[in-house]
Amino acid sequence: MKEKSISRKNKKRKVTIEDVARHLDISKATVSLALNNSPLVAKTTKIRVVEAAEELGYWPNYFAACLSQGSSATIGLYILEGETRSCRWTLPSSWMFYHPIMKGVTTQLSKKGYRLQLEVVTIEQLSKEQGIAKTVQEGALDGILLVVQDDICYDFVNVAIEMEFPLVVLNARIPQDVSSVKIDNEEGAKKVVEYLLGLGHKKIGYISGPVMDINAIERRKGFLNAIEAAGLRVRDEYLKCGDWKVQSGEMLAKELAALKDPPSAIFCANDHMAVGAIRALKALGFKIPDNISIVGYDDTELCKIVTPSVTTVRQSLEVMGEIGAQDVLRQIQDGVSLIRHTNLEPELVIRESTAEYSEMSFGYTVSS
Repeated sequence: MKEKSISRKNKKRKVTIEDVARHLDISKATVSLALNNSPLVAKTTKIRVVEAAEELGYWPNYFAACLSQGSSATIGLYILEGETRSCRWTLPSSWMFYHPIMKGVTTQLSKKGYRLQLEVVTIEQLSKEQGIAKTVQEGALDGILLVVQDDICYDFVNVAIEMEFPLVVLNARIPQDVSSVKIDNEEGAKKVVEYLLGLGHKKIGYISGPVMDINAIERRKGFLNAIEAAGLRVRDEYLKCGDWKVQSGEMLAKELAALKDPPSAIFCANDHMAVGAIRALKALGFKIPDNISIVGYDDTELCKIVTPSVTTVRQSLEVMGEIGAQDVLRQIQDGVSLIRHTNLEPELVIRESTAEYSEMSFGYTVSS
């Protein structure tokens, strides 16, 4: 194998601020002030400096400019996982959840000239390594957006509170008094139950997410409260706990189908488990929604491409990211004295996987 050497002799040298100053026969300080639009420099000089910089191809050093302004112009987006061994960041359902949040955040930050630093960290890392404390004290970031997922202790944010550091929590409201933006998961689950009850379903199975997951906890609570509010009994055999994956939806839907008195509708706490439930039940010969209705949660692309398309709950995840970014920028400018808590209402999206109750469910005659 022949190796080809490439000479770097002709590589174009990076233009520096000294080059611009020498070209105009003025000081580096004047060039720097002009490029930063300082009122100490005459307008005509500013125009000459800008034109010369463009002609020579000079690009100011981003980090040096931030340092001179006493700002990093960078916001940290921390996606927090509970434990290393149970990290769910790589799950397809997690990526579909986090992606619109990140899109909303970056859209708002870029409008104001801020950059995003993304980190996926565990509770052990933040607690043992004092990640947030170091970040606040070192001044590496101007603010932090913390996406939380699990019901854990959040004492590690106390240092940010004490130092009045701009911080917004996304996806939950934690015990500490920190600004937050979240989806009203309980309301979303309530809408599903009320919709199914309106179709005549009184026997509703529920496949929850992981026991420590905040979204799963809130959706389960909303489901149970709505069932009880309707005067119905919560049946333990109808409550299953999944892990957000398609496979758990398949397995648990089979368990519900095998009950002597199975439900006529199954509400899954996310779309992946709903798709798994549909796949498993169709393989057993059941027609959806003729024999059973299925509902998901999240309104991912999966809902539209499977057959039948899935009735689900749409969340304003991108809006959550946008509002969170706007709030952390507000805190940077105005201070953190004003704490805001925003609870976004989800929307029920009705598709083909649900229908009115029929007495024939799973091949059994179901008594009312």
